Amino acid sequence: MEHRLIWVIGAVAAISLVLQSYVDLIADGPEATLLSVWWNMLRYYTILTNLVVAAVFIMRPQFTAHWAGAITLQVLLVGIVYHALLSSTHVPEGLLGEVANHGLHTVAPAFVFLWWLIYAPKQGLGWPNPLWWVIWPLIYAAYGIWRGTLDGKYPYYFLNLPELGPIGLLREMSIVAAGFLIFGFILLGIARVQRPSSSSK
Repeated sequence: MEHRLIWVIGAVAAISLVLQSYVDLIADGPEATLLSVWWNMLRYYTILTNLVVAAVFIMRPQFTAHWAGAITLQVLLVGIVYHALLSSTHVPEGLLGEVANHGLHTVAPAFVFLWWLIYAPKQGLGWPNPLWWVIWPLIYAAYGIWRGTLDGKYPYYFLNLPELGPIGLLREMSIVAAGFLIFGFILLGIARVQRPSSSSK
């Protein structure tokens, strides 16, 4: 059953990314190319994280407790942040856009969390792990700000340096980092109360 779920997760993430590429290619008009579409898509945390999910779950490596928790936290926050903060202002393009959007923001995060909850190894996790897990979103934040300085298109409002200013940006980044830490420690708490997974033997 675990192998099937892993296959489904990889397929959902990969198919959703392909669909989103197609939707964006059509929406951007006749002058758009796959290269320009991918360059634009790669400014978003959602896309980068789901690329990692697709690649990792398709290749099916031997997960360690640390990396299983890291991937789960990153994609789980994709879903939580989108539905809590961004969904009210985001309108997907048509039916295919809706399918891709829910695949990336709802189905993939939910299935990865389900996999982690049931199958992922959890032995050896401790308080340092959530501190390491927050590094990726902070690296992405620096990348997202850099992308915004190139063409003025900041991927998310909480990375918009010109509008927020340095102090406002620092405040938003502190909130984001705190959110990742909180949910990271929630995952750690779940891992502590669960029995050791058979996958970790």
